[in-house]
Amino acid sequence: MRYSAAHSTGLGDNAMAVEVHVQGQIEPGHLADFREAVERYATFARDHGYAVPRALFGLSGKMSTVRLIHAYVDLNGYEEHEVRTVTDREYSQLGQKLGFTAGSIRYELYRQI
Repeated sequence: MRYSAAHSTGLGDNAMAVEVHVQGQIEPGHLADFREAVERYATFARDHGYAVPRALFGLSGKMSTVRLIHAYVDLNGYEEHEVRTVTDREYSQLGQKLGFTAGSIRYELYRQI
């Protein structure tokens, strides 16, 4: 798999870094539950060769906004990840247990410039 350990290698590098940002809301008062679920999700990802996400909690904007950031060396790494997740029931189930509120999830894809 082509996952990126570093998030920014600087301008001028020939490598194309790609990040997928998964943003949504969790129920107020459930940040500790979200953290525990992210730890289980990240451990599974690390142990099974998936990109391990960074987790962020929003300090401004909508209440209880969280963001997971998955980093890849290039789009091929992201595509490989997506193909694998379609058939990996356990990975999908762990993702569903993160506790995002219904209808709040938004996916964004970024490329380093």
